[in-house]
Amino acid sequence: MKNSYQQNNLNKKSECSLQISEIQETYAYSSDRQILVSELWAVRGHCDELRAKKIAKRSGLPLKWFDATPSLNGEKGVKKLQAERGILLLRNRTSSFIEQFQHPIGRCSKFYKLTAYNNCNFWCEYCYLYLTFRTMPISTHFVNYDKMFKEIINFDKAKIPDVLRVLNLGELCDPLAVEDVTGFAEELIPFIAEETQKTRLLFLTKSDCIDSLLDLNHKNKSIMSFSVNTNMVYQQLEHRTASPEERLKAARRLRQAGYEIRLRIDPVILYSTWRKDYIDLVEKVFSYVKPERITIGEYRPSKGLASHISSRFPESPLLKINAGLISEGTKLRYPDEHRLAMFKVIVDTIKKHDRKVKVALCKEDIKIWKTLGMTINGLQCNCLG
Repeated sequence: MKNSYQQNNLNKKSECSLQISEIQETYAYSSDRQILVSELWAVRGHCDELRAKKIAKRSGLPLKWFDATPSLNGEKGVKKLQAERGILLLRNRTSSFIEQFQHPIGRCSKFYKLTAYNNCNFWCEYCYLYLTFRTMPISTHFVNYDKMFKEIINFDKAKIPDVLRVLNLGELCDPLAVEDVTGFAEELIPFIAEETQKTRLLFLTKSDCIDSLLDLNHKNKSIMSFSVNTNMVYQQLEHRTASPEERLKAARRLRQAGYEIRLRIDPVILYSTWRKDYIDLVEKVFSYVKPERITIGEYRPSKGLASHISSRFPESPLLKINAGLISEGTKLRYPDEHRLAMFKVIVDTIKKHDRKVKVALCKEDIKIWKTLGMTINGLQCNCLG
């Protein structure tokens, strides 16, 4: 590879590098990651009352009924996060549960998503959902399952290429973050197993809340994909999630229960010890589980995300990183030489362990694929069948 991939060039201080000395533990976010939801909310006339009460009974959480969804306060930092992501709003979904995702500049296959939740109760600093749901930031679960099940049956009967017969539950939420509260996946997985012929589910998660899924009749129709990152990224940016090691332990248990396992290493972030840390991460992955696929993506925030990060995490090191990224369409990205270097180290380490594992890049320019000697034909990345 070119000299731009060399260690010495990437260890130089850069505006878009995350220097470990810059990272501060400003908030005690991870003191108890398992207590994600403090109370349930529901709006009269807009929520399946029986389902809401069932979830409240299951979780033991207080259920508050409102005539209209309360507006949030104007707090910042931890208080803002607690107001937005410490609550779980239960309501019916009026729009379609199943929609096709289309990348604005065509850097992604048009996969299908199943939206059972809006937003997430984890507190990852880089989360794009802060911007996506800026006008309705309360974490929400849609409880009119009957409507969702009917749409799934219609989807299963539709004429759709086999590669697109996967319903992605992780585009607008983490579908297992509050599984212990809702029991949603515990109902959905057997439904797909028994009531559909061709449809599969894809759960993308940073959770290890999988105990209730181990003994389900899934008939290999549910794919479990875990997003993992280095311990540095986890400790500084992925608050209240399971640790990378806990996620891999959960992946191993699900593999033993017969589920297909996929992984995402995303977002890849450049900092002073990135090379060693991402190599160590891949080594740890294969010490726990052999995934079917691994998809890699860089930190690529939308241009408007910085203001939302700063209102919740005013000391976030991401604000310094963003200042050194380059503009590309609606996104900010690392310069090509940094992306290539990081991707090459990770891909090479994966291939050292297993040359047959399917490796893909997420929402990346074709020139990056080609420079790395990867083929984009017949995509076999995370969201596809």
